[in-house]
Amino acid sequence: MTAIKNILCPTDFSPCSEAAVSYAVDLAARLGASVKLVHVFQVPIYVGWEDGPAALAATTQFLDESRKRATALLDALRAKCAARGVTVSAQQVDGLPHAQIGELSQQADLIIMGTHGRTGVSHLMLGSVAERVVRTAKCPVMTVPSRA
Repeated sequence: MTAIKNILCPTDFSPCSEAAVSYAVDLAARLGASVKLVHVFQVPIYVGWEDGPAALAATTQFLDESRKRATALLDALRAKCAARGVTVSAQQVDGLPHAQIGELSQQADLIIMGTHGRTGVSHLMLGSVAERVVRTAKCPVMTVPSRA
């Protein structure tokens, strides 16, 4: 078995991903591993009828403010985790979450991520990032289920 030294922990700042981050930090402390937090910023698209059948509703100002907020949340989360005595880094990337996490998995020994546990129509409509990551990651993936 490969020694676990680098844990990748994606976050969308939801309570579900917060539980996964906490689990990752606890495990890293026990193993002497480091944690890399990653937030994937996916450009929000609004489909409506104002300017035709499909319109991009996100303005440059909105995107800049959203990225700044995500960066601030990521920095605060990194500091909170580092205060627990674990080496923690943080990165924000743009793109599709499952694709970016899959790419970053090449540099990790383990991914720990939350799963919302959606089923039925909500699963079909929203998909499952965790499910896609499990199928495509280059390292083992541990999912932490939502307690909600």
